[in-house]
Order: sequence, then C-alpha cells, then structure tokens
Amino acid sequence: MSRLSVLGYAGLIPFITLPLLYHWQLWLSAADILQLYQLYSALILGFMAGVLWPVLHSNTAPAAKTDRLAIAAVSFPVLSFIALFTSGDYFLPAQACLFVLLRLSEYRLGINRQYSTGYRALRNNLTLGVSISHLLFYCWY
Repeated sequence: MSRLSVLGYAGLIPFITLPLLYHWQLWLSAADILQLYQLYSALILGFMAGVLWPVLHSNTAPAAKTDRLAIAAVSFPVLSFIALFTSGDYFLPAQACLFVLLRLSEYRLGINRQYSTGYRALRNNLTLGVSISHLLFYCWY
C-alpha cells in the first residue's frame, strides 16, 4: 500500500471513532462529539475538493472548462460551510450528498481521467467510507 493510500485511509479514523464515541458517550458530551465530527467533515470535504486545484492549474483545457473546474473546486467547501450553519439536523445527510456529488463531479468534468488507477480507487473508497459514516451517524443521532 502506498503512502498516499495509508494517509487517505488514516483520514477515515475520525469518521469511524467519533460516531462510536457518540454512541458510547465516552470522554466528551454528545454535542461536543457531533460538533467535532461536523467540523472535521467540512474540513475533509474542503481538502478533497482542494485536490482539484493542481488538476485545474495543469489543465490545458479551454477557458470555459477551466472556469467550471474552478467553480467546482470552490463550491463544495462553500456549500459545506453553508450547510454547517443552516442544515441543523440534516447536516450529516447533506454532507454525505456533497461528498458523493464531489466524486460525481470529478467524473463529469473529466478530472477523474487525470488520476491514476490507484488514486481513482482510493477516491472511490474514501467517498464510500465517508458517506456511509455520515449516514450511520445520522441514524444514531
């Protein structure tokens, strides 16, 4: 397993441990654990959208396509931030949708073709793991 994969999967640790801590009510209050999870989720969505920037920068596509890539790279963290303050009880499923939409946007905008096969698989696995975590946490919440 590459270092990139190890780091990617290590990023799932809070998505696994925080819902378990919430369920078992260990160390922190349920409200604190939920807030940590939500903040971490928004941060990671921003990070995952942020990897679009190097693709955008190295892209030799026409300006119209480059503009769409830039809008995609910025819109996901902004939508996540807005959802954090406006979605209340529905933040977790909304955030799960944003993770899936980000991945689908990578396909739609052709970014996925610029990723190696291993990185595409990593992105798919991370998106699936994070989305399932959000939905399970929502069911527990």
